Amino acid sequence: MRTREWSGADYYDVLGVEPDAPSAVVDDAYRRRAKELHPDRNPDAAAAERFKEVVAAYRVLRDPVTRSAYDEYRLRVDMGTLYASAPGRRPDPGSLRTIDHLAPPRVPRPRRPLPDWARTTISWVLIGAGLAVALWALFGELPAPSEADTPVAVQVTLGIMAAKLVGCGLIVHWYPQLRARWHY
Repeated sequence: MRTREWSGADYYDVLGVEPDAPSAVVDDAYRRRAKELHPDRNPDAAAAERFKEVVAAYRVLRDPVTRSAYDEYRLRVDMGTLYASAPGRRPDPGSLRTIDHLAPPRVPRPRRPLPDWARTTISWVLIGAGLAVALWALFGELPAPSEADTPVAVQVTLGIMAAKLVGCGLIVHWYPQLRARWHY
């Protein structure tokens, strides 16, 4: 279960048990609340939503491993150290169970800009291909249309492809100016 599903929910409060309650007490509290709020016994829409919360709480609190992770999550939220490393524990690199959601966010490496010669070459290739497709649509021998297509439909499709290629070429060519304008 992910921590974002745990945020804002106090599962002990939902079931009406103390955080140190044994498993038997959690089971009894779940059965009692489930009978009270089950949609077959209580047709109220709010009761159905509360029943879903009770089921979610029980799924977390019935399993000792998940309950331990939930308790640690609550403790770290209360202490304000959710994204700091866990005290006194080092994760095993070969461990199958990792807690990436508790790690600090990674800082992305700055990307190197595309060299001017490469950007210019790519833009001219795209623009040239777009113009070639446009000329082919206007003056070239078109591929045989299928039963549902007409020659005009093929020309329009090729024209749209040509416009996309030319547009992409222009965007690649002007990308540094556009990026500076949009990203301050």
